[in-house]
This record gives sequence, C-alpha cells and structure tokens, in this order.
Amino acid sequence: MKDFIKANLVLVVGLTLPLLLIMLFFAATVIPKAFGTPPQYEMLFTTVRYDYQAARDDEIDFAVKNQKLIVKSRKNDHKDRGYQSKLLMVYDAKSETVREINVDAVKAEGALNNNETVLDETAGWTIDTSRVSPDGYILDGPSYSGGGMLGGMFGAGYRNGGFRIKKGSAAYRIPDTQGDYYYNQVQFVGWVVKK
Repeated sequence: MKDFIKANLVLVVGLTLPLLLIMLFFAATVIPKAFGTPPQYEMLFTTVRYDYQAARDDEIDFAVKNQKLIVKSRKNDHKDRGYQSKLLMVYDAKSETVREINVDAVKAEGALNNNETVLDETAGWTIDTSRVSPDGYILDGPSYSGGGMLGGMFGAGYRNGGFRIKKGSAAYRIPDTQGDYYYNQVQFVGWVVKK
C-alpha cells in the first residue's frame, strides 16, 4: 500500500483533496447551526406579487405603531396603477418556513375610511422594529457570498441571491415557497416578540 501511494502520490492527492474540501465546507455550514442558538422570534416582512390579469383599485401597506401591526390602505385612482399587491409574510426559522398572513379585503377597504386598521390575526402580537432581533439575528441579503480567499480562488464557497437571517456564522435562508413572490423586494417589518 505504501509503495502504491508513493508511486501514485499525485493521483492520491488529486482524489483526496476534493473530498477533504467538501467535508471542510460542509462542516463550516453545519457546525455553526448545530452549536449555535436557533432564532427564537419570527420575522415579519412584506413582498410583492404581480397579477397581470387585473390592476388593483387600492394600495395596501403595513406599519408598526406602539408595537402593533397596522394595515394602511388607500384608494388608487391613478390611470397607470400597477398590477402588484403587497403581501405580509411570516418567517419561522425554527421550522424554516414562510407563510402568508391573509389580509381581509373587506377590513382593508374599511381602513380606507380610517386609513388604518389592525388585523385580527396579529392583534395580540407585540412587534419589535429593531434591526437586530432580541436574540441577535439580523436580516441579510439579497446578495451574499462566502468561502473566503481560498474558496474564491477555487470557485468554492456559496453564493446566493436570496435573503437569510444571520447571527455570527449561523445563517437561516428564507425559502422561496412560491414562484410568484418576488423575494428581491423583501421589506423588513419587525420581529414578533410576543404572541
């Protein structure tokens, strides 16, 4: 065996080095999550969906006042109104899932009179609008890369155009669960600190 390794040193190094690099990069992405504290708070964000069939008559937006989520709605009478609608999403890093919070159209239209309303689902929630969550996570994206100088020289590492939440070297990618959600238009709303 020793004679074979000596005679074929270049071949052995050529076969084992890529395997060692794969294991190294795998460990660099898995270990921070395994030993770090997972996110404790859900993140609220908005994104945009385009409906090319019909233009919307109203524009909906979301804000936080006194740690409560407020829906703002206004009539859009402009002749060149857009075909997009803003969606409210919740990202749960514990299960690494995204779900949409449905905005009741009738209640949103009622907000046109008051200009603001609170959703039933989020009425009991306390929202923190700090950039950094109480447990130290931050929204990062949409363009990030890693692998350092060595990874850059050999084309290794990772590159991604999506969003993620990050604390130190531990990162949780926000999955793109629907093809018609444009995650490059993610807007941070806040962290759900109490339900």
